Amino acid sequence: MTGEDRRIYPRAEVRWPVSAMTAEGSLRGETMNLSMMGAFICCTRPLGLNETVALTINIPDSDHSLTVRAQVVWSNVCVSGDDRSPNGMGVRFIWHWPAASFHYPHHNQKESMDATEARDSF
Repeated sequence: MTGEDRRIYPRAEVRWPVSAMTAEGSLRGETMNLSMMGAFICCTRPLGLNETVALTINIPDSDHSLTVRAQVVWSNVCVSGDDRSPNGMGVRFIWHWPAASFHYPHHNQKESMDATEARDSF
């Protein structure tokens, strides 16, 4: 089925700073959404399909950050000024924090979390 949402874990609609070092230099962006298994990262120079990178995701209003190894599963570079599809990439976490440290409040698995729920999960 085309366009079917196959996500298992809920996504938090959060905008948290992300950084990484790549062979081409530093990458800076921000999450648009985040789950236990991956994230959409808005950035000006998305990486190529299947590239792997160590990401540092900074959690606002917290002393915590996440360092995760991730693989790019899709990437786009849109036409300038197209706010409907911002430049970015979808990543799948390869090595992620233990599930126990990312506590999801009790709600439907497909339901989204807000930023406070996501931040307080760490």
